Amino acid sequence: MATKALSRRRQIAAGFVVIAVSLGVAAVAAIHLGKPPERHLPDAAAGLIAGLAFAFAGAILVVPERRVRIRASFGALMITFIALLFDWLAFGPGERSVTASFSGGTVGVRPHFWEMPGRILLVSGAMLFNLMALWAWIRARRAPRKRTSKA
Repeated sequence: MATKALSRRRQIAAGFVVIAVSLGVAAVAAIHLGKPPERHLPDAAAGLIAGLAFAFAGAILVVPERRVRIRASFGALMITFIALLFDWLAFGPGERSVTASFSGGTVGVRPHFWEMPGRILLVSGAMLFNLMALWAWIRARRAPRKRTSKA
């Protein structure tokens, strides 16, 4: 069953909601950047990067379709921030260890056999998103400068 496309007003409203929520997430993450990470919160840098990526996704919804170059640039920024997120997860500082919690306490567990292939997949995914970001920027630069005219 095909779904009906959103009207332009609803598309703009959804874009502003996505921008507001994602900038809120990015702001909360920015507040926690200098502090040591808490057990129940993810890395603040990853939250900041993810929040900005979703903010650019919302901006794509707000910009009119006739502004091809601006939309392509926001798309390239979104993919770039997703690539930065994968880069941070794959290469960022901090120890990569497997932990498990039992009875409310956290206990260290020996690395599993599949941990190294998992790291290899994460690094290859990061490299793939870096290439996609490069491709998106090339496409954004080649997008037409002028608005498309309706003849």
